[in-house]
Amino acid sequence: MRVRAIALLLALPACCAQAQFKWIDHDGQVGYGDQAPRDAQHVERIAALPAAGDTGDAMAQLPYELRQATRNFPVTLYARPNCAPCELARSALRDRGIPYAERSVVSQEDVTAFQVLGGGDQLPALGVGRQFLRGYTAGTWSETLSSAGYPASSMLPPQWQWPAATPLAATSAAGGAPAAQP
Repeated sequence: MRVRAIALLLALPACCAQAQFKWIDHDGQVGYGDQAPRDAQHVERIAALPAAGDTGDAMAQLPYELRQATRNFPVTLYARPNCAPCELARSALRDRGIPYAERSVVSQEDVTAFQVLGGGDQLPALGVGRQFLRGYTAGTWSETLSSAGYPASSMLPPQWQWPAATPLAATSAAGGAPAAQP
């Protein structure tokens, strides 16, 4: 009996989390909760927050500080496979727990797109918001990331997965040219 009661109590918050509402009260103030007051106006049901293990929106899993840095200063690594400095840069970003997008510079189209960005022929390169760093220099990259608000050590959830690298030319051709400008 006691085990059932505990199981019921543990399941209760999950049930309540599914029924969230937003409303405007009689004073015009916006309120949120699992029950709207009787005199509430414009009651709207809103989606529940993702569960801790839910990977539907990877950024929603990040701690606030990291989510803010990622939103305000997105990080893009420009690299190529089988490149020792690129591997060092990739490892440094992962060790520090920096969420980043990777654009591979492999084909002639990628090289041309990279040169248009102002990267020249020096890889790896890093875009942090509007800043563009050419060549991997641990101190400079670390200082730039810290200035952008990224934490000094990893705050990523244990199940975090970095997205696979995508070709730079395909990104530019699709109209989604990276925002990093020199």
